[in-house]
Amino acid sequence: MTLSVHTMTRIEDQSLLLERSGFVDFSSFMGFPGGELITLQRGRTVTRLELNGRAFYLKRNRFDWREFIKTILHLGWPQRNAVAEWENILAVERLGIRTVKPIAMGEKRILGLEVASFILTEEIYGAESLERVAEKKLPDGLSLATRKWKRSIINEVAQIARRLHANGMCHQDFYLGHFFWSHDHTLYLIDLQRVVHRGKLPRRYIVKDLGQLNYSADCVGDISRTDRMRFLLRYLGVKSLGASEKILARSIIAKTDRIARHTVKLLQRRRRRCEIP
Repeated sequence: MTLSVHTMTRIEDQSLLLERSGFVDFSSFMGFPGGELITLQRGRTVTRLELNGRAFYLKRNRFDWREFIKTILHLGWPQRNAVAEWENILAVERLGIRTVKPIAMGEKRILGLEVASFILTEEIYGAESLERVAEKKLPDGLSLATRKWKRSIINEVAQIARRLHANGMCHQDFYLGHFFWSHDHTLYLIDLQRVVHRGKLPRRYIVKDLGQLNYSADCVGDISRTDRMRFLLRYLGVKSLGASEKILARSIIAKTDRIARHTVKLLQRRRRRCEIP
């Protein structure tokens, strides 16, 4: 059995804070009984906890045979969840994209296969998901200030997408709910566990990310066709769409429709598993 536990420090007092709070080894992270349960999925939980006036999110992954078999049947191999997210956070930071602050990470492997892992990140204070912000800020009858805010956000999200894809990275969960907007007008990108890295990003990954983003835009307030065109032009760095860009736009729309259909089925499955109400 190979057991690997890593505790990594980004702020000087973090190791002492963790030790005083009882987080001294791998088992203490995986077996932590407190906090507020935020997410419950097969083999994965996310818990919010507070330590000495600071807030953190503890993601814990446990081996699940059903997910393992599903991955193998799709000709894949289960990834090292905590390690992947830790490395993806650092990679995204290097691109100049703001994200969560990593605090600690550990994993347990048997014969090279991850059977349990955790990652602890600090909360982005004074921030909420861009999806919620947009729902509140974009009612019918927008003011001039709100229109300006919307355009600046569209440009910023497009720049983040462009930078990720230009560097061979695909988020794979590229929804507005995974962008966070803080009170100091800073935009963050979170939930980086599934980010894939390629030397040159295949087109299907680009379509997947942009289709997810387009789908989530349907779920908030006043996002018009003009807004979507503005985003695409900014993302592509062009002033008008040529033949290849129009083909990309049609692919994104088709992907958006497939995501909508898949989401209905996914929600039904999660309700049957009692993961959501």
